[in-house]
Amino acid sequence: MISLGSVHDLVGQPDVQELLAVHPNDAQADHIAAAIAEWPDWRVLVDPTASHPLLAAIRTAQLPRNPIDLHVRIPQSPFGMSPKKHHEVSRMTQYIADLVGDTTELIRIVDVGAGQGYLTRALHAHFSSLTADTHTLALDSDHVQTHGAHRRGGQSVPRLTHRTIHLDAPTLVQAIDEWIPTTTATTAPVPVILVALHACGTLTPDLFRAVFSLSPTTDGPSWYPAAVIAVGCCYNLMTPPLDFPLSSLLSTHPNPLLNPLPASAYQMAAQIPDHWHDSPANLARAELAIRKVVWRALLGRLYDRVLGAADEGEAVVAGEITETGSTPAMRRLGRLPDSAYDSWPAFLALAGKRVGVNFLSFSKSLSSPMLAPTSPPSSSSPASSSPFPSDPSTLPNDPPNLQLQSTLASLHVLRCLLGPVVESYIVLDRVQWIREELNRQLGLLKGYEIEAVNLFDQATGSGRNIALVLAPRRSP
Repeated sequence: MISLGSVHDLVGQPDVQELLAVHPNDAQADHIAAAIAEWPDWRVLVDPTASHPLLAAIRTAQLPRNPIDLHVRIPQSPFGMSPKKHHEVSRMTQYIADLVGDTTELIRIVDVGAGQGYLTRALHAHFSSLTADTHTLALDSDHVQTHGAHRRGGQSVPRLTHRTIHLDAPTLVQAIDEWIPTTTATTAPVPVILVALHACGTLTPDLFRAVFSLSPTTDGPSWYPAAVIAVGCCYNLMTPPLDFPLSSLLSTHPNPLLNPLPASAYQMAAQIPDHWHDSPANLARAELAIRKVVWRALLGRLYDRVLGAADEGEAVVAGEITETGSTPAMRRLGRLPDSAYDSWPAFLALAGKRVGVNFLSFSKSLSSPMLAPTSPPSSSSPASSSPFPSDPSTLPNDPPNLQLQSTLASLHVLRCLLGPVVESYIVLDRVQWIREELNRQLGLLKGYEIEAVNLFDQATGSGRNIALVLAPRRSP
């Protein structure tokens, strides 16, 4: 079984820290690219049989992601949902139904970050079929999402309540405290199932913080967690070090990371390169995504060369590390349509319109070994002296420096391969933190355990497929 300590050791290696810290857009990437110039094509890197010590270490330092088998089948209408959303709602409903069992007692469900309410309605419908004493509270921080849930039928469903609130640990507890008395006349603490499908950024830790804040005093809470099922996502929206690391094991580790995880590492955690080869369509999407990163990185270098040292406010300082690739040139360029990447000339033409530069006249300069900024040609030079013709029809479809293009692609793919390692690092830290908190609990959560469950199938597009499940320990 993979351990948090083993993942920490890999992430702490200098070469891994450097790969995570430097985006292909960064000037510092040229130093790293030179170091991996002899690496094979990126298609070889994603081959599970490829042999290299770093690739082997990456494979062994990430959680397995095969989805668990479910023993309950609950048909769900796919109406209004994408195939991915339908898969997630169906699987999560089935898992929770199996976890809770065929109870006829009162059921209270709180959907945290409920969005459009698909999971809310699925859970409410299932448990209402078991007992009429089912009440569900759907919480979201976005009025638009709550309105959408109402519009899709949530407003007319009996015993289903929607609220829009700012979501954090204190407000979660307060919202549930206020809601419980409206659903029952009992004064005894009521069991509540808390669920969160794609609890972005801080929301996953806050959900567990809310649970840990409950006090088992005589005049304590009117409810207690029967179970917590949370699927985290959007790690780039976390607030380190508040949300990572959480565990004492990491925060007091005798060999801490030389550098904290950079912002780009949390973005890379969303990558699922193991599924790029699942189908021709998946591979085509991966190839396009890689081409976008590489061509934009090449354009950034070309942009610096065009500007030279004349515009210090725009040119990237040599050796600068932005961590996320968000350079002034890339922010000005913005998002381009997929069709812009059909050919290098088409890309240069559209990019040039966006930033007001005739890149077509400078493209040939990318064929030089390295791309240190140089002064642009004099505007008084005759058009015929331009280093490359400005007619797109005369340009090749690919960038002129194929070696640099290949090296930047390998750099980006190596960073993508580290993505599942980073996600494993975050998930295992959360599991360890929750275990540490459970060891401190003497009342409400005594006898509970935490487990990381592969709830969804990543092959369906559900990249964030791990649910953190807090529930009473089951008998063997």
